[in-house]
Amino acid sequence: MGSGRSMGLALAGWLEAGSPGLDNGVALGNRLVDVLGAEQSLAGPVRDLARRPLLRQALAGSGTARRAALAALVVELQSTYAPAVLAELVDLLEVGLGVGELVPSAPDGRNSGGSGAAVSPRSAAGAGTAAAGRVAFSAQLTQERGPGGALHPPAVASAAELPFATQGLQTGAVDQRGAVVSAALVLNLRQLRRDLIPLGPGLALAAAMALVLAWLAGVLDRQWLAPRQWSAGLVLATTLALLQIATLPGPLRFLRRTALLDQEESGQPRLAWRWVSAPWFHRRHGEALVNVLLLLLILGPTPLALDQVVLRYSLTTLGCLALAALTARRLGLRHQHWGGASGAVGALVGLAAGLSLLRWRVIGFALGEITVPAWVLLVVVGSLQLAWILPRPHPGDPGRPSQRLLASTWWWGLMLGLGWSLLSWGSVLLQGWLRHRPG
Repeated sequence: MGSGRSMGLALAGWLEAGSPGLDNGVALGNRLVDVLGAEQSLAGPVRDLARRPLLRQALAGSGTARRAALAALVVELQSTYAPAVLAELVDLLEVGLGVGELVPSAPDGRNSGGSGAAVSPRSAAGAGTAAAGRVAFSAQLTQERGPGGALHPPAVASAAELPFATQGLQTGAVDQRGAVVSAALVLNLRQLRRDLIPLGPGLALAAAMALVLAWLAGVLDRQWLAPRQWSAGLVLATTLALLQIATLPGPLRFLRRTALLDQEESGQPRLAWRWVSAPWFHRRHGEALVNVLLLLLILGPTPLALDQVVLRYSLTTLGCLALAALTARRLGLRHQHWGGASGAVGALVGLAAGLSLLRWRVIGFALGEITVPAWVLLVVVGSLQLAWILPRPHPGDPGRPSQRLLASTWWWGLMLGLGWSLLSWGSVLLQGWLRHRPG
């Protein structure tokens, strides 16, 4: 028995027993990989298969809708994997979902075996057509075999049921491609909603606590800090430094381990409080030192009140945490841990560097007698962050370095900062145009 059939039998058993969690691509992929045991050569393709929206559509559907989704799924897989890997994945689908003979066609267009339902791959035109750059995409509808072995045309499927039903360059292909794009967008939005729902309790609690912390910071500012004329940036950086020092070897060292947000536990409501604590603790002491120094450099002279600084810090780090956790779930990454001010620091550096580029003038921060340009901070901090983010955090992590970068809070903070700089620059241009437009 091949590995694909073994995983297919396991999947069929889970479906028959109504096992929960099969709609979660990451969890399903992990369970299927566990069935592989020591044979891990298929681990990557299996995890990729489990995360595909068409598989979840097939699991949720039945009858013609299921067969159509599987037909389109095999077309996708055929354009991605070698024949040996594809055969194992097709065995998994056939046995697990009880749909027989999902046989991919050979490169010449003939079936590679069997007389049942055939799924045509993406077909390229001939050499002359390829030279002209015209590539036709086709996918045959699955045929049903009725009593006596007669073939009957399949029922008409909607765009959502058969998102890859295109007809190459025939009349109306543009409309059908539009339907394909719309169906794919709907599938992505549904998957996005399913991935966001488990994170909801943590996001809601952290957003509410951001308001509470801002209120508390305002009280402290009025009672103790304002009379002493302390900078809000200095207070924020000092708070982060003291909390990190508290996690050094000693009675409170457990705080750093329990306060960070973990990928596997980010969707558990009973651990939603970690969304609140994670921005205030760093996993690495070196990263904490760099972030504290940068906050002192950038926010040290800020005129903002402490409640405004705390509110903006809390909401920025929350947004970066949410985007990083969502990306990790969609990419199937494991052993991810987030915490600290890297998202907020990335946003500040990205904002300054973006405005410096868009306005074509140097924006810097005073450090004694010198001024440090924003682009220097971007290069130095970016290099340090890449050295921390790109290495594999755990031997069992299947992700690539680029995926780990996309699932980091620093990356999303940098993107948010660059986006905000673009909006600020665009709003200034728009206001100037409105003031000087004729009439």
